[in-house]
Amino acid sequence: MKLPGIQFLCFFVMLSMGSAQMRSRRPYYRAAVHEHKQYDDKTSSGREIINKNLRKYEVAARLAARNYVDLIVFPEKGLFPMKMDNPTWFLDYAENIPRGDEMTNPCYQEKFSSSPILTNLSCIARKYSLFVVATLIDVKDCKVRRHCENRKNKNSCVSDGSDCPDNGHFNFNTLVVFDRMGTLIVRYYKRHPFIPLEKGISTPQYPESRYFDTEFGSFATDIGFDFLINDSFIDIAKRPETTGVTYGNWWFDHTPFFYFSVPNQQAWCLTNKVTVLSSDVHSPNLASLGSGIYIPGKGAVIYSYNPDGKSKLLISNIPTSFFYDSQSTLPPLNKRFFYINDDDSISELNGEEPRNFKDKCGENVLGMNPSSLTDYRCKQSEVHQYTFVKLNKTEDYINVCSNNFCCSLEYQAESMDETFYFAVSGNRLKFYDIYWFGVQSCFLSRCEPVDGKPCRNFLLKSNTKFNSVKITGSFDTNHIYPHVLDSELRLTDRDEWKFDGASQLSYQNLKGKNLLHADLYGRLYREDGSPILRIRVRNFLAKRRVTVLAHLPYSPDLEPTDFSLFPHLNEILKSTRFADIPDIRPQVTSMLHSIPKGAFADSFQ
Repeated sequence: MKLPGIQFLCFFVMLSMGSAQMRSRRPYYRAAVHEHKQYDDKTSSGREIINKNLRKYEVAARLAARNYVDLIVFPEKGLFPMKMDNPTWFLDYAENIPRGDEMTNPCYQEKFSSSPILTNLSCIARKYSLFVVATLIDVKDCKVRRHCENRKNKNSCVSDGSDCPDNGHFNFNTLVVFDRMGTLIVRYYKRHPFIPLEKGISTPQYPESRYFDTEFGSFATDIGFDFLINDSFIDIAKRPETTGVTYGNWWFDHTPFFYFSVPNQQAWCLTNKVTVLSSDVHSPNLASLGSGIYIPGKGAVIYSYNPDGKSKLLISNIPTSFFYDSQSTLPPLNKRFFYINDDDSISELNGEEPRNFKDKCGENVLGMNPSSLTDYRCKQSEVHQYTFVKLNKTEDYINVCSNNFCCSLEYQAESMDETFYFAVSGNRLKFYDIYWFGVQSCFLSRCEPVDGKPCRNFLLKSNTKFNSVKITGSFDTNHIYPHVLDSELRLTDRDEWKFDGASQLSYQNLKGKNLLHADLYGRLYREDGSPILRIRVRNFLAKRRVTVLAHLPYSPDLEPTDFSLFPHLNEILKSTRFADIPDIRPQVTSMLHSIPKGAFADSFQ
């Protein structure tokens, strides 16, 4: 039967509405995360490497579609392997990405013929009827305009030509989302580039939209290092209808273990009470691995954490409206764990994922020259600000205070033949001499001294059975993240530990497993030092030192936080892109607190 055009259109719309309603009535949606082992070959060109990785993405998407997946997440920079001899090589393959609200479809629009990455990702979404989350690099020419705030691409607009990058264009680490038809619906710029490893990546002045809607819920997006900053959960707290967070990342494991990928992902989900779909690059030799799907109350429903040198696709049903505690019984989730081999063949894991970890991983112990992809290394964050107490008994109560933050450990173990420490810190964490994190933290961990300093070698295996552990802290924050790990970095079963959401973690060994680590990690985001704002203002002052000195006599003895600066700063910043920052004073105060006096003085030299 042939239908007239208008009748056919109505029939198609009704059919589409019916399909959407059927999907929305489902008690779950189906999601996949892809842990990607990047293709790299020194003899291949950059374009060949990218195309090969795109083909690997399509293999994962095809497998996801065969398993009725609705949404798939790919990792941060999964298309761009790291090259130590040329760390910015991928910037040559940046593409001009439109905004999500422009409703473009690169798969069939001819104007995107010169954007092969964008086109391929769009066509993958369209071909397999999936929501696709991935990252690439957006390039934008720097535009000098008198006013930038109301421009559509205001992140590439400056009011002073001296603020343009030296090469005349911005490169943003960009997360994109395509709907089932291949339409681009999100373009989100990473707001906090990981400065040590993202040379050439620009920092956006204005936040891009991070949300998208589907027939099965509303989602936020996040990327890489942004996960550690407060923007994510603050935005989500304002949108209680958010179903989940799609998180594409290239993570680098750092000791202590609360900076490891999988424990961090689960804790973020549990504390912020939102589903997390996390996809990581698989490069164990670079401290990168660990992906999973996590739901509120339960934590991980499926995850991978093994330096085996293989790509994985993890799939699970996710309830659309729920909150389960650790004792609740979940409906069937139909979980699938697939390996995607180098020749694109597929194999499935049945049962628990094996572990190929060695005893140690620290670069400070093993060095920085891994022998192969699977020779796992982990990096170190500073721990000198912690007060350490070595466990000497099989049963004890220990109370430690640091900078007005106190934490206690009560435990009972079957033996104490291995070295465990209890550590407490109420001091800010300095990260790579660039970032300052407000932290109140206490942890129990298997670790050993190095060069006479306690707990500098965090071990990955434990033979010690703790029958019970209780950690209690006097936190000044509601943002407290709990982590509990068994030997070989396995997430401890959720029925064995509880966190009251405020101050106490309790662990009971119900299954005779060996405990490796337990902690409560509190974040005082208000005390974070913003490296980006610090660098911008310092550079701003340096460029305009004559103007500043005309308003304010300066001497090297002036403290950075001298409040006589503010009237002059407020006036000077009026004509700049800082002018739109609400109440510049507290932000500049925080920034100035984090600038060493010498660096501040250097701005005027």
